[in-house]
Amino acid sequence: MKRRIKWLVTSWKGRSLVACMVVILGCWAWWFNEHRTETIQQAISPGYWIARWEGNDLYYPKTAYLAHGNRALREVALTFDDGPHPESLPSILATLTKNHIHATFFDVGENMAKWPWLVKETLADGDIIGDHSSTHLRFPKLSPLELHHEINDADITFCRITGQHMYLLRPPGVDISGKVQQTIKSEGYITVGYTDASRDYDLKVSPTFIADRTLDRVDNGAIILLHDYPDTARALPEIVRELKERGYKMVTIPQMIAHLPLKARIPATHFLAAQQDPTIASPFASAEATPEQAVSR
Repeated sequence: MKRRIKWLVTSWKGRSLVACMVVILGCWAWWFNEHRTETIQQAISPGYWIARWEGNDLYYPKTAYLAHGNRALREVALTFDDGPHPESLPSILATLTKNHIHATFFDVGENMAKWPWLVKETLADGDIIGDHSSTHLRFPKLSPLELHHEINDADITFCRITGQHMYLLRPPGVDISGKVQQTIKSEGYITVGYTDASRDYDLKVSPTFIADRTLDRVDNGAIILLHDYPDTARALPEIVRELKERGYKMVTIPQMIAHLPLKARIPATHFLAAQQDPTIASPFASAEATPEQAVSR
């Protein structure tokens, strides 16, 4: 063994072999990072793969957390954070309408207050709006009272504009902790994660980069994280076109929940139904119902 190590270190053939192995490993790591559909933490976690094998990795009832859609269905959910913004939302909505598809928007309360007509237009087009905080503060850094206001004040703003309430939530930066998740659940929301991040929050990247990165990481049941930004609006037509060519159906988050396997669908739909008027029958009685009704009352 010592001779082999010495040969690898001292001989030119050994050093060349080591260099080739490093290059191959580096190329594989780059390819994996660009095309992965799991986080690095998930990829190296035995617990994650056990949960996935058992079908427990889609929806987590203890924290009311949606992590992934049905892996057996060729469908994805387009989601847009940080809006509404007048510079980009009209273009995004136009692309969705042109292609006869719907998306889920996680809007910020202070933005909704500035541009209430964009909130109304989003709902009028058949899209879904979820809570993305009132002022876009990171949740783990807040006190319990501050966290309550960040969540609740955004919903109050939404209710003043629409007369409805929100039951889906994505924390800013998808930055969460165990305590935060429990608070979100206790406030009556399902937390929506993501599986495919476009990195369009980096304002230096191009629409082509956004489209390529999004499409490289898509898989069955993907929750695609985009933002209500101008370059994302420019990238969206290419993203939608390519997803259609690959045979993907684009659905809203409530539709994705309604299409989960029974093991995950039952606790998720029961949780959402419990947030509504108990005298109203749950719209999640079957996967063929209209799940969009479950995010407003």
